[in-house]
Amino acid sequence: MKLDLDADYTQYSDDELLALTSNLVEMQEVDRREFSLYYYEPVNPEIAALHNLTCGTIGIFGGNGSGKTEHALVEGVIRCTGQVPESLKDTYPREKLRGPIHMRVVCESLTTVLEPIILPKLQHFSWNGLNPQGGAQGHWGWIPRHCLIQGDWKKSYNSRLRLLSVYYRNPDTDKIEGTSTIQFMSYDQDSTDFASGDVNYCLHDEPPKHAIWKENRARVMRGGQGSTMVLSMTWPDNPATPVDWIFDEIYDKGVGPAKDPDVSVINIFSTRNPHIDQVEVAKRGAQMSKLERDTRIFGFPIRFSNRIHPNFTDQPRMWCFECGNMVIPAGNSCSVCNGTYTVMFCHVESVMPVKTNPCLCILDPHPRKPHMLAWVQVTPNEDYEVIAERLVEGGAEDVRDTVHEVEELLQFNTVYRLMDPNMGASPSGAVRELTWQMEFDKVGLHFDLADDSDVGRSRLNDFLKPDSQFMRPRFRIDPSCTTSIFQMKRYVWAEHQNQDRLDVKQVPLAKNDDFPTLFKYLMNYHPEHTPVSHAIYHRDRSSKSYTDVRGSNAVTRTRSSSARL
Repeated sequence: MKLDLDADYTQYSDDELLALTSNLVEMQEVDRREFSLYYYEPVNPEIAALHNLTCGTIGIFGGNGSGKTEHALVEGVIRCTGQVPESLKDTYPREKLRGPIHMRVVCESLTTVLEPIILPKLQHFSWNGLNPQGGAQGHWGWIPRHCLIQGDWKKSYNSRLRLLSVYYRNPDTDKIEGTSTIQFMSYDQDSTDFASGDVNYCLHDEPPKHAIWKENRARVMRGGQGSTMVLSMTWPDNPATPVDWIFDEIYDKGVGPAKDPDVSVINIFSTRNPHIDQVEVAKRGAQMSKLERDTRIFGFPIRFSNRIHPNFTDQPRMWCFECGNMVIPAGNSCSVCNGTYTVMFCHVESVMPVKTNPCLCILDPHPRKPHMLAWVQVTPNEDYEVIAERLVEGGAEDVRDTVHEVEELLQFNTVYRLMDPNMGASPSGAVRELTWQMEFDKVGLHFDLADDSDVGRSRLNDFLKPDSQFMRPRFRIDPSCTTSIFQMKRYVWAEHQNQDRLDVKQVPLAKNDDFPTLFKYLMNYHPEHTPVSHAIYHRDRSSKSYTDVRGSNAVTRTRSSSARL
């Protein structure tokens, strides 16, 4: 039965209404198959950010099956066809729709990847996802049929040249304004094969050779303003794979407080893709080593496999108290032991300062880079919450002004101050007798020298584990403390240049270590919420020797809950 918009459906019989409903469902299924792009919805908020980006280089790092290539292809199809999915109508930046463009897709193999994996993701007649076909967990190919040449895939795709031609339609009028091309290449080709043409959107599926990346970068440069380089990949779990250049040129530049504005990085988990079987993900993940799980499920760089604080996370993860470790969820259960004594946890959450809580202000002074400051409050449960951080350029006066500004805002009754004992006891300038500690004393800020022992690191790791009674970690960081979060995720042990038959060095890498070291000082001090008399030792200011911390010249300061130190 055909749909008649002018008909009076109140006069239809039950059989006629049933036939009409069946016809409508069938029409929608045909529309969903031939215009799958219209129904596209990002699988999670993390990958949805891809479509809002206008930068020149984008890195999408995720586990196997996380949807990284899928969404990168969708972004390219939107730009090639001018067709914006309904879910992105109100947010998609229109400046990215520049008319017919040239897109290049580079994959690992033309035979094992392009034909069986990449092309079906684009063909409107190919189902991608879980059975049954047309179900909720999957989609048909992304190229709309009305954007194919004469609506025919065979007329649009040249298998000899591996070139797909599609109509670019005006996003407002749907009028054809030209033809976009999508060229498919592979990493087994010589880098010189890439040295031709102008490219507006270049997608690399899995890590390319550096020489290929550089050739494509030159092609994108010729594509003009608004052209984009995209890399979607799972980090290899083999340390010998040469991906350091990817970390240095893309990952490190695309994250953190000092990120390059023209580079963005997205990290997605396989556990966040509803279009793959999550029961199977949990089952297979339980069989993997932690290193393999971190790379293949969570998409973490192998360079971070030796993190000093491996349990720190700024995204929700599951903790199993029976296993005593982070695990992949199997519903509400642990995928390793099938136990239900589990909890979802995260170390980054909004923290409200409570003026009656004791607070520590911890300082790491630097002569050539900003002074690092962190404020940590001690809760009645004796948890530690990082509520503020500051990076201060200048001298002691600038630090003093910043400290007064922050503490005026926080309004704590009690503030204790600690500083890096190594820098605190070192000369602050040309006069060797004048130390950084003395410099801050002169402007009215007294900082005691912290304990630099390594015990604080292991104690911090204990605090990062969820507490079995309160079901949350005992160390938390406010989202505003971006540098603290960034460094906690990237604080690693130093490695030997030749790893063969050598144990991991027990020395931290001198990079991204400022705030993690401040938190080590916090843990060594181990403050309590209940005011008690504590002996804090620091060097005698009249002494010229800074080699003895607790010698005969040491002085004792009694901690009081009513005094600001």
